[in-house]
Amino acid sequence: MKKIWSLLSWRNWGIIRYNSIWQNISSLFYIALTEQLFNLAFIGQVGLFFLFSTMMTGYGYLINDLADIELDRRHGKPNVFHSMGRDRAIVTVLVVLAVGFFFGLPFINRRGFALVWLLWIGAATFYSLPPFRLKERGLAGLVATIAAQQTLPIALLFTAFGELMSWGALIFILFVTVRGISSDVSHQMRDWSNDTNTGTTTFAVRYGYGAVQTVYAISLEVERLVLGGVMLLLLWGLPPVTLPLWNWSVALAWPLMLLYVPLFLLTVGRSWRALRQGRLAQEDPYNEERQVRIRDALHVIHHPLPSVLMPLYLAGWLTLFYWPNLIFLLILSLLYGLYSPERWLNIWPLRPLLTWLRTAKV
Repeated sequence: MKKIWSLLSWRNWGIIRYNSIWQNISSLFYIALTEQLFNLAFIGQVGLFFLFSTMMTGYGYLINDLADIELDRRHGKPNVFHSMGRDRAIVTVLVVLAVGFFFGLPFINRRGFALVWLLWIGAATFYSLPPFRLKERGLAGLVATIAAQQTLPIALLFTAFGELMSWGALIFILFVTVRGISSDVSHQMRDWSNDTNTGTTTFAVRYGYGAVQTVYAISLEVERLVLGGVMLLLLWGLPPVTLPLWNWSVALAWPLMLLYVPLFLLTVGRSWRALRQGRLAQEDPYNEERQVRIRDALHVIHHPLPSVLMPLYLAGWLTLFYWPNLIFLLILSLLYGLYSPERWLNIWPLRPLLTWLRTAKV
């Protein structure tokens, strides 16, 4: 059990930090608010689902590392199984899958859950393993990894708690999918040189660096636009609140829309211009080195707004409607280090404002 725990915490808890459910937890809060799921049974089911999601995400990462042991060694990349024999590695992957299966059983009778779950396992498995090894089949590999890491987990969330055949599910799944395209194409661009040298025929290697840059720029522009669709969904789909003093009925999501609009206006067309000017690599919001150094509007609209600020705001309303939902606020605060003032002072627009104030004093 200790060994499995260390495997799951590999790469600074990557299976939680890069878990599609955590990154897009606003979809869960949207379901809870629209369906008024204000009870302890819902909170318990959410806890069970996150255990399931964590194990299944862990399976996806581990099966990929299992298949890429030798390739990662040639690339000089870390691999969780480098110090472990292959037989033990296979057993470890199967144990994680079995634990994920156990946590998924309570949801098996939800409409569409079993089918989407099988698709998720298939996409995660055959992305890496022969005979298909889709990751080396260009476009098919790109589709498989986005489906396994982004689209299918969110579809599972809607089958478990909401309705898959709904406008809410469609818009959230579209946003998460486009987000997945941006993330994975960015990753393939950064790995293009290594993959070319080792003959790994990823989507980027097969179609060429220039063509993939164009795809990436378009994806980033579309992602920011579809986020606006999510904002409209929240604006029209969430139940309104009544202001006590004036007895006015107000859409709950207006503050989020008022935050999104200036960010969109500041970033619309930016990725396309960066492509034409040869600066797309420097303007890559999914480059982790850039995320640490630069916290501008481009960073905020792709990361803190959808992954932190939006779920934090919705979780706040969930807590007002039913105080035990405070657990979601606490988890988000711990997950993203929101208890640290430095975390907030380093994001746009506070960081440039503070820099300007310091300069003005000098």
